[in-house]
Amino acid sequence: MLEKKECTEVSKSVGVNDMSEIRENPARPEGKIGERMLERMNVSHGPLRAFGLPLLPWKESLRILDVGCGGGATIAEMLKRSPGSIIDGIDYSEVSVRQSQETNREYIGTRCQVQKADVAGLPFKERTFDLVTAVETVYFWPDIRKGLKEIFRVLKSGGTFAVLNEGSDPDNNNWPKIDGFMKIYRPEELKELLEICGFIDVKIHKGADQMICVTGTRK
Repeated sequence: MLEKKECTEVSKSVGVNDMSEIRENPARPEGKIGERMLERMNVSHGPLRAFGLPLLPWKESLRILDVGCGGGATIAEMLKRSPGSIIDGIDYSEVSVRQSQETNREYIGTRCQVQKADVAGLPFKERTFDLVTAVETVYFWPDIRKGLKEIFRVLKSGGTFAVLNEGSDPDNNNWPKIDGFMKIYRPEELKELLEICGFIDVKIHKGADQMICVTGTRK
């Protein structure tokens, strides 16, 4: 997730032992500040999920992966949309993993598993998933091609990959700089990247403001 407010300086001191927690960092949530930010993200990403998720090919008993699962709200909604599905979530932030596990505690160990991992080296076998989602996360991938190739590897033939972003115009935003890598992609850039990495039938869907959902499949 990325919000303008979530990139601003934190105005209050967080204690002598928490000097690293002076700024909210949507690229890698940490500590109590990260927990509070993820709670807000679960709510504030609601319109993006409401726009993008209905565009995906839902049916029962899918195997799904949510990359950069953050606070876990996307997983929670997908569990409802696909009865009998099994969903894996990964995030490279330990705080995000814990928060996502808490959000989906009812299903952890049965229909849901969340673990710490990086999109550049997914801990799954080839052709495992029917659907892979990436909601407000590709901004923060230092090597997006490597991440896309890993997603392509773990996607089944005929499976769908979906990128959902709130920002899609790098020339028309006033988001402050963050601690770490960040790049806002135009939808045409994402389409080209997906095609380079082997995805076919790549489609661009545009929503309100700068919202986009870019989907592709594996042949």
